[in-house]
Amino acid sequence: MNRSAKLIASCLFGVCLGNWSIAIGQEVTPRAWAANVIVPQCYRSSAASSQPLRVTNIQARVSILEQIATTTLSIQLKNTGPRRETAEFLLPVPDGAAIRGFTFQGVGDEPTAELLTKDAAKATFDSTVRRLKDPALLEFVGYNLVRTSVFPVEQNGEQQVQLTYEHLLKADGNRVDYELPRSQSVAYDTPWDVEVEIKSNRTINTVYSPSHQLETIKDGKKLRSIRLAENAKLDPGAFRLSYLLQRGAVTASLFSYPDADNAGGYFLLLAGTASEATASDKPLAKRELTLVIDRSGSMRGEKIEQAKSAALSVLD
Repeated sequence: MNRSAKLIASCLFGVCLGNWSIAIGQEVTPRAWAANVIVPQCYRSSAASSQPLRVTNIQARVSILEQIATTTLSIQLKNTGPRRETAEFLLPVPDGAAIRGFTFQGVGDEPTAELLTKDAAKATFDSTVRRLKDPALLEFVGYNLVRTSVFPVEQNGEQQVQLTYEHLLKADGNRVDYELPRSQSVAYDTPWDVEVEIKSNRTINTVYSPSHQLETIKDGKKLRSIRLAENAKLDPGAFRLSYLLQRGAVTASLFSYPDADNAGGYFLLLAGTASEATASDKPLAKRELTLVIDRSGSMRGEKIEQAKSAALSVLD
């Protein structure tokens, strides 16, 4: 190895700005590797590493419109070393992903990003595993792969790298599924900041993640915004999200996992009734309510407190 041994860091990285160029589905011309190869979503402890580059911030913003997901990934790197470093990213992405933009801050060659299909991606992973002597990369064999151009990280400075890609989400009946690849390693020590916005012409019945705890930002009839809960940002594994589009009074979808060893298995039923937003579209009948409370001497003490509580429950 040269003085700048290779760095593998688990990461996500975001919003596309500025000028960029892309190569999609083309045969990739072999080129030299950067001094630091950063493989997103694959763990290597920064604390245990002697390398100068550190991942300091990770962000993912996902916009889903009628099954088209636009994933904007952002990563902040810090160079703690006394000299300028160069780096590049390898990023596993879902089938059918198309690059929409890649950029970095500062001076350098024009940013580019190559989309490698599964065969080319596997060859790249195999080559990287041999060079870096880290079999953890093989976890992502089978995915397509994005390889970015080389970018600089100045001495004692920071670099923000941004990438955006799109892909069509798979649907099973009324259920639509989204996945953001990430290693299963429990040793990952950089939190994810993930937000997802879902828009649909149909009513969104329910949103659920089987992998991570969610918090609701906006809960509308045809617009939902959610984010990863604070206590789930370090949870390992791919981030998975499913949502149901309403059809009829009850909408449901079934996940099954057979267990061949025990002649049984497991299942998850995701279901929801017609949303309150749909019911509120109906015209409301006007009504007038009169509350009569006895305030005579016999209602002193506990009785009057019970009457007040009953009145408040009616108003609520």
